[in-house]
Amino acid sequence: MPRGKVKLAFIEDNKARKNSFMKRKECLKNKLKELSTLCGIEACAIIYSSYEPGLEVWPEDNTAFQNVLNAFLTKSPMEIHKFMSNQNSYIKERISKVKGQIKKQIVANQDLVMANLMSDCLIGKASLSGLNSKDLNNLGSLAGHKLSEIEDRIKVLKSDAPAAQSQLPDPKEVVGCSNTASHMAAEGTNVDCYVPVMENTGWYPPDWTSDHVGHGLDLVPGINMMNSFPVDPIASWSDAYIPKTG
Repeated sequence: MPRGKVKLAFIEDNKARKNSFMKRKECLKNKLKELSTLCGIEACAIIYSSYEPGLEVWPEDNTAFQNVLNAFLTKSPMEIHKFMSNQNSYIKERISKVKGQIKKQIVANQDLVMANLMSDCLIGKASLSGLNSKDLNNLGSLAGHKLSEIEDRIKVLKSDAPAAQSQLPDPKEVVGCSNTASHMAAEGTNVDCYVPVMENTGWYPPDWTSDHVGHGLDLVPGINMMNSFPVDPIASWSDAYIPKTG
């Protein structure tokens, strides 16, 4: 399981404080080694505590440590203190960041309150008569911002409309319609009741059907088109279904 956030405060218990020091010291040395190896930089550390006699330095090679320390000490005081940090400066920096976050959250909360108030006013749940000048100014600013967003959106829709209109197909190119129906639709004629006349598309000659019927050929295998229907269809019906006349 991931370790919870550590409270940055002095550890009162002496044994727990010593254990924390030993673990974090080794962790610091490992991180410095990783930083130096992965990024190709020079780094060193000087560690002093009451738990161990003398000073402990890293890297353990005294020559490498001395080279890094001398390079640091030859810098100007401004360069030395520019990126230097201690616990006091670190806490101040954190406090400053938290204050900035709180300020942003306060502004966001005020905008949310004004948005809810505007919605209540529009539906009649709230009235402007009970608001002070500060709330009225904030509400007016929010309304102006919303109106600006609406106007921008309208401009975008208007600019997209001609492009969408130009992509519509020409009436004569509408799939599933004959040229006659397409022209009638383009001229505003109601084509709901229009029955198109089948045109010869060239799939078969005009007399193809009559030739086959005239020669007694079967359009459908096994069915002779000449004998499929009686000469007098009425005579073949039952008299029960024929109305009597005279």
